[in-house]
Amino acid sequence: MTHRASTTAAILLAAACLPAAAAAQAPPESDVRAEVRAAWDGYIEAFSAGRTDVIADEIYAAPSFQLGAAGAAVRSEAAETRAAFDAVHRQLAPERYDRSETDRAEICVINPATALLSAHFTRYRTDGSVLSRGASSYLFARVDGGWRILAIMANPAGKLIACD
Repeated sequence: MTHRASTTAAILLAAACLPAAAAAQAPPESDVRAEVRAAWDGYIEAFSAGRTDVIADEIYAAPSFQLGAAGAAVRSEAAETRAAFDAVHRQLAPERYDRSETDRAEICVINPATALLSAHFTRYRTDGSVLSRGASSYLFARVDGGWRILAIMANPAGKLIACD
């Protein structure tokens, strides 16, 4: 066997073993759920505080997608994400928006680096009264070692996506 053939065989053997090795080192689903929930809580905190810079630079990926009944919007850069969230906060300001809270969240682990979070949330006014209730789903992915939102999907009927 030539050196080139033995090197190729070694690379093929190593590649064949990678899925098993990766699976053996994959974090348990409970760890992935906890990490995604922590990323979600960070998003809710930043949204409530009006920190659109944090949302755009640390929470959402670029590009990211907003999927709704009217179709899809692509946000190619963090600046577009920030502008979109600035617009949301401008709409909420006259309503005396104070904060958002998660009422319920379902997290479906798709693989160790991908999860779908589906949540009911409530938005509150500064006087503590309910401004609105809603539901959305978020596709999270591990990007550069941290969890980022790749896509938001509106759930206008208030339905959550449940895991099997």
